[in-house]
Amino acid sequence: MKLRSRLLIQTCLLTVMTGTGLVGAPAFAQTSAPVPLFLKQEAEQDAERQSEPGTTTPSTGGFGSVPTNSPQPEAFPSDPNAVQSLSLGAVDAEAVGTIDRSRGGLGIDMWNGTTRRTAAQLISELPAMPATHAARDLQERLLLSAAALPQDSKEISLLETRVAKLIEMGALDAAIDLIRAAPQGSRGSMLAQAEINALLIGAKIDEACSAIESYGASYDELFWLKAAAMCAFFANDPTSAAFSVDLVREMGGEGDATFFGLVRAIQSGSAADPELLSELRPLDVALLAIAKQSIPTAQLENGNAAGIIGIINADATASDVRLEAARKAENLGLISADRLADIYQSVNFEQAALDGVLDDASEGIQARQYAKLYQAAAQSDVPAARAEILAALFETAGFEGDFMQAARLSAPLLADIPVNGDFSWFAIPALRASIAANNFERAANWLQVARSSANATNDIASRLSLLYPVLAISGLEETGAIKPENNTAGRSAQTSGSDLQSAPQQNFGLGGAVVLDAPTSSGGMASATVMPNSASEDDVQRASDRAAALARHRARMIEWQEMQAARSDQAAAKRYAELIFNLFDGSGIEVPNELWNGLLTPPYAEARMTTSSSVSYHLATAAASRQKAKAVAMAIQAQQIATADNADPKVLSDTVTALEVVGLQSDAQRLATELLLSFDQ
Repeated sequence: MKLRSRLLIQTCLLTVMTGTGLVGAPAFAQTSAPVPLFLKQEAEQDAERQSEPGTTTPSTGGFGSVPTNSPQPEAFPSDPNAVQSLSLGAVDAEAVGTIDRSRGGLGIDMWNGTTRRTAAQLISELPAMPATHAARDLQERLLLSAAALPQDSKEISLLETRVAKLIEMGALDAAIDLIRAAPQGSRGSMLAQAEINALLIGAKIDEACSAIESYGASYDELFWLKAAAMCAFFANDPTSAAFSVDLVREMGGEGDATFFGLVRAIQSGSAADPELLSELRPLDVALLAIAKQSIPTAQLENGNAAGIIGIINADATASDVRLEAARKAENLGLISADRLADIYQSVNFEQAALDGVLDDASEGIQARQYAKLYQAAAQSDVPAARAEILAALFETAGFEGDFMQAARLSAPLLADIPVNGDFSWFAIPALRASIAANNFERAANWLQVARSSANATNDIASRLSLLYPVLAISGLEETGAIKPENNTAGRSAQTSGSDLQSAPQQNFGLGGAVVLDAPTSSGGMASATVMPNSASEDDVQRASDRAAALARHRARMIEWQEMQAARSDQAAAKRYAELIFNLFDGSGIEVPNELWNGLLTPPYAEARMTTSSSVSYHLATAAASRQKAKAVAMAIQAQQIATADNADPKVLSDTVTALEVVGLQSDAQRLATELLLSFDQ
């Protein structure tokens, strides 16, 4: 049956049925669904990991202790049969996800200790634009993880809340995949609308209209009538479009000035009133595309993901505007680096301009300059020439605060450059870019080239010294810190029961071998750690290696501090040092006491961008209670200050520590590394 005929029948029924209309599936309908096998298997694995109860103490303000008034996590039983029974009872249709723990999910127990209402609030209040790529990746995984859900307040749809947040943050494909992973019978009008919105924002109007055709007879909201009108315009069927527009008006939708303004623009071929385009919805973006009208560039400034992505996709967008929109979108995480590369490759440059890219004057628009450098590098099949162009791209982007983006963009090009002594001059830029792109294996190789090439005739050694804190926080330098698997979160956390079995044991008193160990806070002389007489040779060797690493680390940090003291901008040097020291502290890496002493200068009271005390409290208590999802949500909120010039480094340190405590060591390391590399020095 044609859509127009169905709409006419629907209108007649609405007239007869006292205004109730056709009733679609309830928005919060819960439909029983089979439990995926991986959920059962993961529950059993979690039960085995949690069979040894953790050791907790009354709260002293640290992350490792559980406050007496803090909700306790709900432990999965250790009996595999009981675990299967629990997972079957806890998992409902809304517990669906597109990733499990093996693919970056947070685990089926991630909502333990959290009520459904609290979970919905935590999700809905997540930022639309997380401040860092590390946080955005973590937030997307939080929303996509398959997990057992709290069974209270079942009228609250966490699936709808998760999908809405994914669309708000521009994770369109992820949102569509999550919706389609849900059982068909559990999808109400809200999820159906969300799917359409995600398709429209992504400029997939054909696919959206196919979905609208299939959904349109099931729901009676005005959204579906407007969507039908849009599809009729897209199909160049003005008669059906006018019919649907009339239905919108007759059903009380005449107050939607933006919709009717865009309809008039399409029908008359004129431009829509700019005042109607300040708050664009996905449907508005599609109507603008049909009207062949560009989206106002003001959308680039208001943080509207639909508007920014729409500008990139719209045919009517001017080339330079699209370039700048794409540059901003990738920085915000709205598009991938691969998508940005495609857009940069689409720009037409004269061949002479590409051949002489290192000699030509810079383009007036920053993104256009990046595009020219990127094209020239991609076009060059001579490794040395490509390295020179990439070095120029990294330097140019660094001045504009876009170094991290340049590293992500150029990662495939960098991978084709040989890692050997012939490129020693390029080793430091390549090292930084590899770290920024999370390619630590390649970064380690470039680090080896840099070390072996450093001598009195070049500045490689000094540049390595300046980069040392980044190398340490990213794990490329041995610092003597206890590895995360042996120490949950550095000295800020108490040791859990399972950690007690693997953490190095210390004996105090007479007997045993003595090795040097690091001071925790007092500085000065190294303390003596006494190895027990029963210690194996491997234990003694590990202790000796750690002591040697600590000694090298202290020397390198002193050397780094001396170089910082020579900087012209001492205020910036101090801010950077504070950030490093706090991140080291949160990661369990020692900061020599004399370095902290060097920062003890007035003013002692400073205006700082920080988070509310309630965020800090819930971050600490959720981490201590191992409430993983809540801890992650609070960590994302806490790091929102990261891009501020006067961000409180202690808050950022607490964020890293909290992620360490709940077992997300790689996320903590990635966040800390991104914070250091992004710091404007």
